[in-house]
Amino acid sequence: MLIELLTPDELLLKDSIRKFFAKELEPIAEELEKDHALLPGLIRKMGELGFLGTFFPEEYGGNNLSLASRAIIGEETARLSAGFDITLFADIILFARAQMNHGTHEQKEKYMRPVIEGKKIGALAITEPDAGSDALGIKTTATKDGDYYILNGSKTFITNAPIADYFAILARTSREESKIKGGTFYILERGMKGLETGPPLEKLGMRSSPTGQVFLNDVRVHKDQVLGTIGDGFKYMMEALDVERIMEGASTVGIAQACYEASVKYAQERVCFGRRIGDYQMIQEKIAEMAVGIELSRNYLYQLCRAADQGMKVSREASILKLYSSTITMKAGVDAVQILGGYGYMEEYKVARYFRDAKHHEIGAGTTEIQKMIIAREALK
Repeated sequence: MLIELLTPDELLLKDSIRKFFAKELEPIAEELEKDHALLPGLIRKMGELGFLGTFFPEEYGGNNLSLASRAIIGEETARLSAGFDITLFADIILFARAQMNHGTHEQKEKYMRPVIEGKKIGALAITEPDAGSDALGIKTTATKDGDYYILNGSKTFITNAPIADYFAILARTSREESKIKGGTFYILERGMKGLETGPPLEKLGMRSSPTGQVFLNDVRVHKDQVLGTIGDGFKYMMEALDVERIMEGASTVGIAQACYEASVKYAQERVCFGRRIGDYQMIQEKIAEMAVGIELSRNYLYQLCRAADQGMKVSREASILKLYSSTITMKAGVDAVQILGGYGYMEEYKVARYFRDAKHHEIGAGTTEIQKMIIAREALK
């Protein structure tokens, strides 16, 4: 029960964001799947109301709340539009949080503040055509040239790439391949000479979130745009994964909740052989399994938010949440389509979108296989 998981202030936030989304997001959720031009305006409205910078310091325009505040917003966003939640995830959890953790005061003012105010959009670019799960295999390079670094390479599957104003780019600053010491983050701005982005990629799901490629051709980046310490980029990436995977859990819970609500509604209305289909045990079984998966995932999600706020290391636990919640969400999508039958297979009905969006979470922020490797490795230590 949420009343036991969240504080009174967090419950108030949940109510506020749900009312906001009922007015601003739900009516355009399907349109966002086709029109990415609507995203900046919606993000700007969220920034104006303080829904983006919930856990950021007040001195930079945030609200200084808990990580759970971001999980609440992630869950409510994904319940209506999981793609939009992924856009916010890249904007806030990946880009802005990296500035908060490693940026200078000047960088936080220049790059982080406008993002959490909703005036600018950020993206984090790590993945490359030949480096996904093996992030240490990136080939993008940064070569020192006086007070500048020259960046060359390309990135792919980058959330927000087609619409981002700012990019945190991970490049290799040492020529020692596959070494964790030798990656560095650089903050780039759209419009810099040599920086280009491709058109939005056509995806199975998360279509309301524009994903694209980033191309770097002799991009000159001043030393003031180095994020953190030279050579520590891979370390920063690893340190950020716990919170990233926790917040992925918020999105999976949101999608599963949407599947559950649609399934319950249809099961109460649809009559087959003279009975509501909700009276049949096989339908009840599917709905019960959704309910159990959602409650267990949600409880673990907010437990881990509290632990991360206290600075506890939760790598194993974050992988457990990521693995379990993404699995139950994918099953919820499959079962929701099955419960709605032929209607569930039609794009006109939302469960088709929920099903497609759910698959992302078995791949993004570390695949199912990677999570199992992490959990097993921790168990065998």
